[in-house]
Amino acid sequence: MFLALLGVVACVAGLTHFCLLLLFAATGVTALAQVNVASVLCYVLAASLLHRGWPSAAMMLMGAEIIAHGLMAVAVIGWQSGFHFYIVLIIPVIIVNSLLSPVPKGVLAVGVGLLYLGMDWRWRNATPYMDAPRAVLDALYYFNLTSTLVILGVLSTVYFQLVMNAQKRLRDVARTDPLTQLRNRRYAMEAAQLEAARVQRGAGPLAVLLGDIDHFKVINDTHGHEVGDEALKAVAEVLRGGVREVDHVARWGGEEFLVLLPGTDAGEALAVAERLRAGVHAVSVPAAHGWSMGITLGVSVMVPGETFEQALQRADRALYQGKAAGRNRVVLASTPGISCPQDKAGVL
Repeated sequence: MFLALLGVVACVAGLTHFCLLLLFAATGVTALAQVNVASVLCYVLAASLLHRGWPSAAMMLMGAEIIAHGLMAVAVIGWQSGFHFYIVLIIPVIIVNSLLSPVPKGVLAVGVGLLYLGMDWRWRNATPYMDAPRAVLDALYYFNLTSTLVILGVLSTVYFQLVMNAQKRLRDVARTDPLTQLRNRRYAMEAAQLEAARVQRGAGPLAVLLGDIDHFKVINDTHGHEVGDEALKAVAEVLRGGVREVDHVARWGGEEFLVLLPGTDAGEALAVAERLRAGVHAVSVPAAHGWSMGITLGVSVMVPGETFEQALQRADRALYQGKAAGRNRVVLASTPGISCPQDKAGVL
């Protein structure tokens, strides 16, 4: 994250010095225009160092350029030119620097602050070496003040966005099963509660599919846990590819998987479950010497007035009915308060 911020600093600072180059060239201050040519080249080099993976060198080069340029500018054309503003920008960059430990950060930040105070004491009322016209000084002052505020705004915005992206990635990691790359139980419960609330509002049914890989312990015991992991990933790929984008697929735990199908009635849910079962059955794990995979799925459809946990329990009971009936099959759970022929079978 900090490296991305350094890249933005290099680009923005290089662009600022290029604008100063044009300003000095237009006002006939050739010497300072040449200085800004060197500054632009410094930031081009800093960007190159970042690209090559040398962030510390790039950071040192940029910091040295900002300080040297600020010192020289206020000495030559005066404190009223406003070039000292850029030095203040170094402090927040130091503070968010992830390449430094807290003690060096504190030392550098305090050092830059003391340097700025020393410059103020030495040059704020001093006579500059170059007697620039008042109009030029005013133009430089407001240009540098505006540039400093813009740079500060850009850096704050970029840093905020980087932090938000990092938080999103952390949330994704916390909700993702590292082996299968499916969502994990924590995410599934959050999604289930949201979908259950929609059911209670009358937004349509919610089908709950709970699947368990058949004879998974035999795979592990016979061929080893690495082969078992390959089997889990293969099943996860079938489940992921067999549902819609609005559906939710998660590794529920061990060799169990949970699938949530919003807006899906019993008939549609059975069709989806059978497609997933057939897809898993067609999977061949080469390392398991062609072991024929199987999965048993229990299906329930959540009804208004029922909690998700109750619907899940019904799907779980249907799953174990399927296991007892011979595995590698789909079983539909009975709906609360309704007796139907599929209460004990429901096998496709």
